[in-house]
This record gives sequence, C-alpha cells and structure tokens, in this order.
Amino acid sequence: MGISAVGQGVQASTVKYVVATLLVFAGMFAYFYGPPLAPNLSDAARRTCNQMTGGDFRSFSLVWKTTTYDAIDAPHWVCYDLGTPGHPGTSLGWWAGP
Repeated sequence: MGISAVGQGVQASTVKYVVATLLVFAGMFAYFYGPPLAPNLSDAARRTCNQMTGGDFRSFSLVWKTTTYDAIDAPHWVCYDLGTPGHPGTSLGWWAGP
C-alpha cells in the first residue's frame, strides 16, 4: 500500500460546497451593503431624497440603515429633511431608484 505525501485529491462535492458557501456570503453581502456601494443605486436614492425635500441638495441627509447589534432592521435608505429637525425621517426602501 502506497503512502501519499499530498493527501487525497480535491473532491467534486467539496468544490460544490465551497462555491455554494461563497455564493451565499456574496449574496448576503450584496443584500446588506450593496446599494450604498453601487454608484447608480446610491445616486438614485440621493435624487429621490432631494426631490422629497425640495430640490436644493443642501436640505437633506441620506442614511443607509441595516441590521446592527442594537436593532434588527431590514436594509433600507432613510431620508432626513434637515429643514424639520424633529422629523424621524422617511424610509425609501432598499431600492430607491428606477
């Protein structure tokens, strides 16, 4: 019986498992952090928020909210109108663009 110095070869089931795991993590990352990192999605959210607050690009604050250790939230954009400081903000949802 021979002894292998490198061990067994890579099995197809192991490759499938690793690929599936990477796809799941990539999908979760895209769901939780994709819109703020994608220029077209964040620009669309800025345009929508700007239209909601009067259209001068200085009267709003746009925040990406997602799940943290303090709260479990579905990922979404929140538009704050700086002209009304006590207003809690308006949710634009995950996808705020065309």
